[in-house]
Amino acid sequence: MEESTFNESNDDLCNSILSRFSNSTAVNHQQLCTVIGAMSQELKDHNLPTSPVAYFCATCSSLERIASEPNPPNHLIDALLTILSTVIVKVPVAVLKEKREFLSELVAKVVMLPLSLESGVVDGLKCVSHLLIHRDSVHWSDVSTLFNFLLGFLSDSRPKVTIREFQFFYPTGFYL
Repeated sequence: MEESTFNESNDDLCNSILSRFSNSTAVNHQQLCTVIGAMSQELKDHNLPTSPVAYFCATCSSLERIASEPNPPNHLIDALLTILSTVIVKVPVAVLKEKREFLSELVAKVVMLPLSLESGVVDGLKCVSHLLIHRDSVHWSDVSTLFNFLLGFLSDSRPKVTIREFQFFYPTGFYL
């Protein structure tokens, strides 16, 4: 999927994604719009706020459920990883720190699925990068697993998952 940006206001994530991709004829954009629309409706049906944390939790829950299926639909995983990479930057750091281990394992599991699409892998690696930026400390033991996971994709054979893509992953001032 094309790199998504979620504007800095408190706009609803669904509206932001729909306004950007709903007129696109690309199949992956239409699938993304369908998934975010269904997720938004589900949150509203359960009287939950359409906040970044609510979307984050709903996305993680959906990814966890789908990743445990024998043959998960790659287009759904791709859309969910796009949503996760878009919303993770709006989730409070305290929530990310609390869910860090769970999220790290979930993203790694989903990205490593054999049928993962390139764009889904890139979005998953954006999530890993974000977790590396918002770490608990500067000790190697706190980041080594995620950093090694990220490094494992430096020689990936897929064109969009190469070292060129990692240039924006390496945060300024990130030193181990």
